[in-house]
Amino acid sequence: MTGSKTAVLLKRVSKRYFLRNSFDKKPFFALQNLNLKIKKGEKVAILGDNGAGKTTLLKLIAGIAESSSGEVQTFGKVVSLIDITAGFHQEFSGRENIYLNAVLLGLRPREVKSLEQEIIDFAGLAEFIDQAIYTYSSGMVLRLGFAIAIHAEPDILILDEGIIVGDQDFQKKAYDSVEEIFAQGKTIILSSHMLPLLKRLCQRFVWLERGQIMMDGGQEVLLEYKKNRASLQLEKTPSNQNANLLFDFLKNLPIGEKFIATASSGSMEPLILKGDEIEVERADFADLKKGEVIAFWSEDLQNVVVHRFYKLEKGKIVTKGDNNLVADVGHVEERSFLGRVLGF
Repeated sequence: MTGSKTAVLLKRVSKRYFLRNSFDKKPFFALQNLNLKIKKGEKVAILGDNGAGKTTLLKLIAGIAESSSGEVQTFGKVVSLIDITAGFHQEFSGRENIYLNAVLLGLRPREVKSLEQEIIDFAGLAEFIDQAIYTYSSGMVLRLGFAIAIHAEPDILILDEGIIVGDQDFQKKAYDSVEEIFAQGKTIILSSHMLPLLKRLCQRFVWLERGQIMMDGGQEVLLEYKKNRASLQLEKTPSNQNANLLFDFLKNLPIGEKFIATASSGSMEPLILKGDEIEVERADFADLKKGEVIAFWSEDLQNVVVHRFYKLEKGKIVTKGDNNLVADVGHVEERSFLGRVLGF
């Protein structure tokens, strides 16, 4: 049987949309003649820039959307964390929505009852659980949706970009839960721009571009994708004419504030390539730990540089790159330090 060792099978699948503002009603293909087979237990990362077709592909597999042509088959219970709040009823309480959503995900009422308190505790919503959902903040709704989905015992789990939600404590619980599922031999299909996360969790990488598969394989796909992104970003990135203003702005952000920057050094490859976007959290110079990846300002490059923290020496940070050919050593003064890079 095809389904005995197969979790997901797509045969010549296309998804087309007709653009409302298109005068000639020319169709736009989000996916075109796509063939894909995912075996049971595989951990697959879907790579691609915005508009490549990643979310469309995940929605077709999850059954949220239908293909325009071709065949999509799944074998086993599919749970999707693409839109984890879609099934909520605003007038129902949080507790009632647990039952509503869990049943929609394939659980029986008696199974939901046995999991009810675990879900409430996981979401951290005990004192609000009998209030109507419309009184919840968006973060509370997302936490509840995530908690329900993660307890649904899927055979195939689909995770999209915004999989980890809530405050820092909840994010840690969410990451731990996702990693537990990864360790259980479930089939996981994951899409995220957090490439270090994908590298750590997945063994197979499918690179989409304009609705078609560019590459499908192991770590070599991730490296080629990163190189391609880096070259495109550098072509689009203008020279930093207001470098001093940018540095002053970043340096004066409060401790704990996060910002996105473009790495202007390639010394961390293949983990971070020149031109990669990174998320940085402002941190105290004295709180750094050996091995953390840090961002700092380079006067020579007039931009943000990323290295790995090695040790403190005479009031300066000694850093090293991750390039296997050249272990770049740098010295960073406190005045140039910007923060720690997240996701590593």
